[in-house]
Amino acid sequence: MEFELNPEQVQLQDSVRRFVEKQYDFEARRRLVRGDSGQSGAGFAAAHWATFAELGWLAIGLPEEHGGFGGSAVEQAIILEEFGRGLVVEPFLPVAVLAAQVLAAIGAEGKVADLLADIGTGEARPVLAHGEVDAGGEIAFVETTATPTPTGWSLSGRKVLVVGAPFATHYLVSARTSGAPGDEAGISLFLVEPEDAGLERIDLRLSDSSRAAEIVLHDAELPADRLIGAEGGAFGAIAAAHAHATTLICAEAIGVMDRALWVTRDYLKTRQQFGQPIGNFQALQHRMADMVIELELSRAQVFGALASLNGTAIARDHAVSSAKVQIGRAAKFIGGNAIQLHGGIGITEEYVIGHYYKRLMMIDNAYGNVAYHLARMSKLAAAVA
Repeated sequence: MEFELNPEQVQLQDSVRRFVEKQYDFEARRRLVRGDSGQSGAGFAAAHWATFAELGWLAIGLPEEHGGFGGSAVEQAIILEEFGRGLVVEPFLPVAVLAAQVLAAIGAEGKVADLLADIGTGEARPVLAHGEVDAGGEIAFVETTATPTPTGWSLSGRKVLVVGAPFATHYLVSARTSGAPGDEAGISLFLVEPEDAGLERIDLRLSDSSRAAEIVLHDAELPADRLIGAEGGAFGAIAAAHAHATTLICAEAIGVMDRALWVTRDYLKTRQQFGQPIGNFQALQHRMADMVIELELSRAQVFGALASLNGTAIARDHAVSSAKVQIGRAAKFIGGNAIQLHGGIGITEEYVIGHYYKRLMMIDNAYGNVAYHLARMSKLAAAVA
């Protein structure tokens, strides 16, 4: 694959970087997550979302027939890497990547096509409500049930850590219409709206200041046309979308780690000890060199995962898991060392480096942690053998 950006991709990178530098400095972000920014509410700015839509970032990965630009995961990775540098909290990944990929893969007809087009314009913000308490990262583990009724479906179950749910206009809820938890067959997808009877939303503020929610369904009654795609056939679309989102959250981690690295470098150049900058001490230079190595290893793994997304499911999943393992390990190494090199100031709420560490820890646990992906790589290797 190409490792150099083409002129259009460079232009995209520059526009996202300018937005982050001008609109998303650390103090502006602190006001936003506290909810005193005078915009839409804690953790979300409607003005930012409108900018994402106006500049085409929300539509960049959508098919052209649905109002998108038909871009690849590479363009979305460019956006998310720059968002990582600014610790952007708006739910770009859950909406414009994960939910959009599910909808596009499951069959873009009728209301699904309309929803895809509305994602690109910023009018719709659907999120995938799929993860469950006992899933342990397994995509096929679904205990939420969908039971047929004379008028449609009745859904019961609990979805956890649905990132972006407090700001969502729709929920794409996975539920089992047949089979047992862990079976790939029998998983269906339903379009649920926040106002639907029988739905309870419990909002959460995560450690990195992003917003999520638990979605609890108490015999929620849905009309028959809320079923999206074929009954029992949603696993393939959800798995492909998860691979896409996992790769792109790794790209975001590259931006977070890169920025944490250079914030630390600047601190070492200005912090004085024994009459000289502490960055002059060889031991700290060696530590920084190790951090750079981990960053570049991570970048290479993300390139590999991006190249695999259009391959076979086994090759794709192996490359994505490999990238996630490297990202998880590098995140702890770079984030932890960045705080240690800052000393006491590194753990204060008022200083930026601790916030980069928190985001890296959230990324490590999103879409399966290191232990899960190591186990998955072992299973995939055994399957090939």
